[in-house]
Amino acid sequence: MTVGGLTTQVPPSIDAVLRFDGAGSYSARACNYMGGSAEIDDDSLVLGLGSMTEMGCMDLRADIDAVLGAVTGESVRWAIAGEELTLAAPGGTTLTYRVRETIYPDAAAQEVLSGERAGYQYRLAVENSDGNLGLNVHYRAAPGRPWGRQRIGAPYSGGRALDPLIEAPIAEEFLIGGFVTADTVRVTHRAGEGAPAVDVALHPSGDPSWKVAAGFVAEHSAGSRIVGYDVAGEVTAEWG
Repeated sequence: MTVGGLTTQVPPSIDAVLRFDGAGSYSARACNYMGGSAEIDDDSLVLGLGSMTEMGCMDLRADIDAVLGAVTGESVRWAIAGEELTLAAPGGTTLTYRVRETIYPDAAAQEVLSGERAGYQYRLAVENSDGNLGLNVHYRAAPGRPWGRQRIGAPYSGGRALDPLIEAPIAEEFLIGGFVTADTVRVTHRAGEGAPAVDVALHPSGDPSWKVAAGFVAEHSAGSRIVGYDVAGEVTAEWG
């Protein structure tokens, strides 16, 4: 990133991303999520600011947001060399993006499930920020489209397992996910009263106190019921 003749190397720990969907739109994230129209010619590009979140950051991510925001609405030159995309504004400001190792946001998160389903791309992952455990899912209808996101935190001491719950609609199914206590050995999901029980897979969370129960179910609603059991058949978690 170059501003006013001063070049700053962005460290790998800052995951600043710019994506194009191939259908006239872009999305970007450093501190905030932003997106809008993308008018692309042979060597010029105009990014329109359609929406932007308002999270506050006190580090280099805020500077990246500011630089990208400053060049939106004006024509910038673009060039691709190797696996790098460089945007160059008339005043000398440049931003260079490199191909990421993964298509998914939050590259450092511990993956639980990922893949494609009827054209959708998705990933469920655990993140641990200074001991604060979270579960997030990112999903989108096609490559290049903006990511949808849900995130929950692990229950506090004494809180209810499986509450809250990830409930992501993906390709006419639901990806459900939540934290259960480490003594849980089985989790079942019933779509409604009288519906058969479907087992939900258990996954490690990276924290010895918790496991992650997650998987796809054909139907899910407020009337569904999820139950976790220990090895003796005692209930360890309930939802619904």
